[in-house]
Amino acid sequence: MNEDLEGLFNEEQEIAHWLAFDQIHGIGVGCKKVQLLFEYFGSLRAAWQARQSQLADVRGITREMASAIVEKRPSIDPEGLLETCKKERVEALPFFHPLYPSLLRGIDDPPLVLYLKGLLAPEHLLHSIAVVGTRKPTVYGRECAKELARDLATSGVTVVSGMAVGVDSLAHWGAIEAGGKTIAVLACGPDICYPSSNRPLYDKLINAGHGAVVSEFFPGTRPEPWRFPARNRIISGLSRGVVVVEAGEESGALITAEIAFSQGHATFAIPGRIDSPMSIGCNKLIMKSKAQLIRNANDIMTELEWATGPRLNEVPCVVQLFGREKEIFDLISPELIHFDQLCEKSGMAPGELSATLTMLELAGIVGRQPGDWYQRSSNATVMSAGPII
Repeated sequence: MNEDLEGLFNEEQEIAHWLAFDQIHGIGVGCKKVQLLFEYFGSLRAAWQARQSQLADVRGITREMASAIVEKRPSIDPEGLLETCKKERVEALPFFHPLYPSLLRGIDDPPLVLYLKGLLAPEHLLHSIAVVGTRKPTVYGRECAKELARDLATSGVTVVSGMAVGVDSLAHWGAIEAGGKTIAVLACGPDICYPSSNRPLYDKLINAGHGAVVSEFFPGTRPEPWRFPARNRIISGLSRGVVVVEAGEESGALITAEIAFSQGHATFAIPGRIDSPMSIGCNKLIMKSKAQLIRNANDIMTELEWATGPRLNEVPCVVQLFGREKEIFDLISPELIHFDQLCEKSGMAPGELSATLTMLELAGIVGRQPGDWYQRSSNATVMSAGPII
């Protein structure tokens, strides 16, 4: 993403107007049409303020669309939408935002805005696998889901799923228990925990640094049946591959597998007993050559030509620190700590602390996450302690 766009998306007003266009429904103005407006006017703030005739001048925007946009604008408050996101502590990533997942940009129907709570950094999606399946797994399915997710996370793979009861939840917990990252794609606003029985999992995801909950739906949006199939394209779109652990003949997990297959993403399935209703879907995928049979995480890693073993592709980072850099490094652990906490503990002025953290980031031993959270890189080693000066 170029520097001009990075600067543009530091302006809250621009993000507010992406949120506003995201609230215009039912007139055929989806992500691709809004991209045309953005490219023509240079910003969506300018597009929002444009006259109907100017909107209609954009190739791909019909007169009817231009009229409908102008008609709907008075009922939408861009600043109010942004304030709602702030109040609910939801981060909004418009399509052209530098942190919008590049994988997701490549699908046929990407969300105009991705809403999230928690931590979602670009590196989390370098190696990501969706683990999906039935809401009513057998003992075999439960064991497979959790073990597979645990082994993937141990190797540094981010586990993506839909936070439904059953296989989805087990996959998230397996990744968390392994100390890895996991992303839950919701069929409601990211501020809503659905199902409510998953509250402990939801809290872990948004508060403990294990990953994030994401959604294409604005905060406050309630779950409805049609939203679940829609979110499956995002589960697949955030993943390098999809594995179905256990699925009945009508399981929604099969929709995710079909989408992954159509997107050209790797598709895997764990075989099951021929007489088990919960294995019909997986066995059919394998029989129709729409999914590759796998037994464990190593089969996936091998197929995708990813290195196996603890922490995927990590190279030890060894540095020597002195002075304030060493002091700040010692305050940071693998657990997340906020910039304000570091200010308080170190007694450093914000400007000096920011410069010190930048040096630690450039050295590769400290990572910065969205929201000014910091953590020590797992492959960081400091050779010796320098004097505090």
